[in-house]
Amino acid sequence: MGGVTSKCFVSSNKELRATILLLEEEIEKSKSVRQQEAWDYGRRTAEFAAKEEEWVRERRSLAEEALEQEAAQRTRRLKKCESDGGDDEEWWCLVESMKEEQRQREGAVERWKKLYLTIKTELDDLIQRTSEGERFSSGSEERMVEQLQKELRESEKEIESLRSRVAVMQKDAIRKDTEIDILRQSLRILSVRNSKRSLIREFLREELVDM
Repeated sequence: MGGVTSKCFVSSNKELRATILLLEEEIEKSKSVRQQEAWDYGRRTAEFAAKEEEWVRERRSLAEEALEQEAAQRTRRLKKCESDGGDDEEWWCLVESMKEEQRQREGAVERWKKLYLTIKTELDDLIQRTSEGERFSSGSEERMVEQLQKELRESEKEIESLRSRVAVMQKDAIRKDTEIDILRQSLRILSVRNSKRSLIREFLREELVDM
């Protein structure tokens, strides 16, 4: 009987341990999914930051190039005025140079306005699309994370419950084995007593016959 109890306990214990292992594997898979989602979000954020930095560098490069061209043109005009000679002509050249610089500055301002609006439009569009994607992704990710956390909590509770059941079954098996051993010992004691009583009865019967 004790052997049957031990076999049943071993079988149930193996099944419970297998269930615990499966639940732990599911927990690890859920953690991997959340880590991958976090990595994807970080990658999108890094790409957006890199694109924004590229636009800043492009604007700075264009500004430096425009300043260099303006300075070079101013130098060429002044040299031309000096080479032409004459106060009136020099004054006229300077005035024309100032007018030309003013026109170029106004043209540069207009170009900068267009460039700024173009970049701002693209940036706003990208921010909006990214924000909308993040809101959608964030909402779905939050729901998914909440669901996963709920499943994890339930799985952890189930694991603890199964472990408790394993511990209880171990205690029950030990208690049952102990009870079986006690019963066996009691049976042996009773058997010995019955044997002694049988011998005594037989002895007394023989004594009575002899008398």
